[in-house]
Amino acid sequence: MANLPVDDKKKKEDKVVGGGSVGAKERGGGRQEKTPITEYTRKVDIEPEVEGWLEKLEKEQTQLQQPAVDDTTGQKILEDVDKEKSKFKVILPLTKDEVEKGLHHKVLDSVRWLAEWCIRMIKIFGNKVVYRRKK
Repeated sequence: MANLPVDDKKKKEDKVVGGGSVGAKERGGGRQEKTPITEYTRKVDIEPEVEGWLEKLEKEQTQLQQPAVDDTTGQKILEDVDKEKSKFKVILPLTKDEVEKGLHHKVLDSVRWLAEWCIRMIKIFGNKVVYRRKK
């Protein structure tokens, strides 16, 4: 490769433009100016009437007396949130023993990943999780 012809014009331009090290400014060779970050906040004073109204709303019972129903289809859109939370449970695809054994497998095994996923579901849903029954 040393025997390849070189463009003399290009070589001269590189020397003139580069000076010493090409792209020294681009690499951040010089000092950068630091600007302090300032946060501007605005305090909003709430009128006493509005303040009392907000407290009243917060204290008021916010549960639905009857579920919200779509006018056109008659389908329930929104029920009481507390009821919905207590209704569901997560059934894991493995038994407790299978999860414990799966955690001892190599990372490349799919059983290990399934066991890890089961552990994650337990962490997310807590006491809503149920292991699969033994057959």
